[in-house]
Amino acid sequence: MPARTMPELFLCVDGGGTSVKVVIASKLEGGQVLGRGAAGPCNVKTVGPTGAITAILQATYKALAQVDGFAGYEEQANALPPPPLDRPVFKKVWLGLAGVLHQADIDDFTPFAQEAFHFGAEDQGALRITNDGHLLASSCTLMPEIDSTIVLIAGTGTVGLAFKKRGVELDLVGVSGGWGYILGDEGSAYSIGRLAIRFVLEDDDRRKSLASSLVDKTYSDHSTSTARSFTAAEANRKVWIAEAARVVFAHAFGDRIDEPSRIAALAIVADGVQPLVKLAAGLVGDRSVISPSRSSLSLGGGLWKVPGYCELLKRSLKELGIVFAEIVVVGDAPEEGARALMAEELAAKGMNGHHV
Repeated sequence: MPARTMPELFLCVDGGGTSVKVVIASKLEGGQVLGRGAAGPCNVKTVGPTGAITAILQATYKALAQVDGFAGYEEQANALPPPPLDRPVFKKVWLGLAGVLHQADIDDFTPFAQEAFHFGAEDQGALRITNDGHLLASSCTLMPEIDSTIVLIAGTGTVGLAFKKRGVELDLVGVSGGWGYILGDEGSAYSIGRLAIRFVLEDDDRRKSLASSLVDKTYSDHSTSTARSFTAAEANRKVWIAEAARVVFAHAFGDRIDEPSRIAALAIVADGVQPLVKLAAGLVGDRSVISPSRSSLSLGGGLWKVPGYCELLKRSLKELGIVFAEIVVVGDAPEEGARALMAEELAAKGMNGHHV
């Protein structure tokens, strides 16, 4: 048996369309992060519940192998598929997953998660399953001057969420987007990549050039030797298109770029960010529930790591008269979530102690 007191371990999972990242922390170590792990795509709608659990367990075993007394779990990370945990290891687990938005999504995924983490019906409250946006909102619980927050995720996909703070807990009061790349995801890396490809194709049309192979590549089979299913091939296609966003950002905000290319790239980025501006403004609404002056804006996802994209969003919101009290680019969502889990546990114990 591992030497560490297992019930004191907290696991937080940030499962996105491109990758899943996990953090293990412990109250016994003063909230210190004890292990980290990462694995492949984890959008439940894209890879399915089995694919999502496989990625989550791979990342979890990698993180567990870094915790004192759990080195033996490293072998499990390389198993395909990785087996469920053979005993209850975590006091609490928070799964923040792309593709999970509604209660029906949570109910469908819960049996897979319970089996994976060795939780039974008696472990009520030990397992939390939410959209990955909930992790980003957790940072506002440590801001006493803030009573609500809006979360904008812009990575491979996009979604917007609005929360009202209730002590150390958050109530979801608004959702916008999160429909996937076929129906939505405007403002995402996929969306910007598609805009860029269309720009090149339109330029070819103007030049009456038939040399571009982008159409053939876009619609070709994107399956691989390790990803043969339709859903896996479509996930690969989405990621391939999303990768074009890197080229756009490099030309829009990079050094030593010729002026015509910079102007073209900036136009694509400006078009790309506008749906996110509209999404945030819609969640603010008439300000009867969300007041920007008492709210934070939490930004998560790879696109917000590009300062120029953040500035375009802020500037566009300000032009609409929307100025948030705090704007936070969350760089480590699973760590924020793990700390929030431990804070809730301490708050609950404090309340129980008060009533004794």
